[in-house]
Parts: sequence; structure tokens; C-alpha cells
Amino acid sequence: MGAMNAARRVKHLAFVAGKRARRGLRKVKFDAATIAFRDVEKVRAFTYRPARYDDTFLTRTVVVNEPSELPPRAFVIWTGDNPLTENRARNLDVIRSRIGLPVELVTPSTIGDWLVDGEPLHPAYEHLSLIHRSDYLRGYLMHHHGGAYLDIKAPLHSWAGPYEDMLSDPDVWAMSFSASHANWPAKLRGRIGRDIIVRYRMIFGNSGFMMRSHTSLTAEWMAEMDRRLDDAQEELARHPGGVFGEGPGYPLSWNDLLARVLDPLNLKYLPHVRFDERMMLDLQNYR
Repeated sequence: MGAMNAARRVKHLAFVAGKRARRGLRKVKFDAATIAFRDVEKVRAFTYRPARYDDTFLTRTVVVNEPSELPPRAFVIWTGDNPLTENRARNLDVIRSRIGLPVELVTPSTIGDWLVDGEPLHPAYEHLSLIHRSDYLRGYLMHHHGGAYLDIKAPLHSWAGPYEDMLSDPDVWAMSFSASHANWPAKLRGRIGRDIIVRYRMIFGNSGFMMRSHTSLTAEWMAEMDRRLDDAQEELARHPGGVFGEGPGYPLSWNDLLARVLDPLNLKYLPHVRFDERMMLDLQNYR
């Protein structure tokens, strides 16, 4: 029995060591990419070529006929019935005092105020993890209503200036701070994945942004989320997501409804994206 326990212990230690080694190599890889590709846009500006991504969802274009709007408001979402943590409550106070825009807190009790007639939430919504519900709702709110969205993280500056800048230029569909590390954006296979890493500075922050409603960017974000939920609906009903999608059998990975959809669309519609570092959030100690 002692020998068996010792063998299990050795196996566990080897597993942990291997996991740490892989994490270390991953960090080295993305640290190197961050340095190597930091100024690539200055050397060669990105040009979107549809044929390059003909094996991705980017080939599906949605035509939008509704008028596009950018109302002066900032959405914050809390999808659970549990109270905000101490850090979240403090950050919400900072958001309200600093953001420079009217703040709308969307919760399970108020989401009905924002649902559009004829545009219900996807039937699988109730089976999503609380994190994925937030991902889905930010897309829904941006597409149907527009404005700003931010996680419950403290903004470092007012967004009033960036909002006025975006409002004055109808050609801008999305505005946010840019990724400062190559590890921030989605990890995808193929050409789109490689291009996102190389152009990481051209990928905007998914935790806080402003978007005009009813653009091709928001429409295609919604369409792709709905398509993925269609595919996963039966599995989601059998294996609902809990808080973080931690349950066994939950069919969606962490970024399936957010970065893995929004980052490719960011490149597709890059001429309509602007970056403003005044929109940076405090990304530490927010839970």
C-alpha cells in the first residue's frame, strides 16, 4: 500500500511539473511575440483579405438595415442572483463616479427591460454559465442598443472624451484600449490565429469598449454566438454551466462566445475600429 501511494505521489508530482513547464514555455512564447510584433503595424499595415480566412465564420456576412446608434450610456452586467462581492461593489461605485456616462446595471431582474420585441435571448441562454451569459448579453446589448460596456472593473479615466470622439465620427463602430500583450487575444488555429498574434496591438480589449448598434460587426457577433449555441444546445441542456462552466460535460470553452468570435471580427472590420488608451480598466484584484 505504501509503495502504491508513493507511486501515485510521484505520478502526481510529474503531472504538476509537466503542467508548470508547459505554462513556462507558453509564457516565454507570448512574451517573445509581444516584443517581436509590437511595432509590426508601423512596418506593414494590416489588410483584410477574405480569401485568407475562407475556412472560418468570417465568410458569413450579415447585412444590417436598422439605423445605427451610439447612446450615451455604459452597460454593466451581473448575471447571478448572488450579491456583488466587496471588490465588485467597490468597482461599481468607481464606475459610476468616474466613467462620465450614465450607468445601467443589467441583472436577472432588469434584463427584461432591454429585450427587444421579436429578438429573444437564445433558448440555450438559461443553461449557460454565468460568465457566458455575460458574454452573450454584452453582444445582445451592443447590437440592439449600443453604447458602452465594461466588466465590473474600475476605469482608470473618464470615458466622456472617447465617447465624444467616437460620436463625432460615424465611421467608427467600436472603440476600446488595445491589447498590450500577445497573450491577451484569443488563441485560434490556422491563419486567423497567427494573424491575431502578429497583430495583437490591433485587437481591442473585450472587457471594456464602446460600440454603435446595428453594424455588421455586432450583427455577425450575434449571428455567430447564436450559431454556436444552436450547435451546443442539447449538450448545454444536459450539462449546464454553473458559474464558470466548471461542470463536467459543459460543451463551451472560456472564450467561445467572446474573444474567439470578437477578435476575428475585430480584424475583419479593423477600418471601423479605433483605440483610445483612456478607456483602460484596472485589471487587477477585481473579483
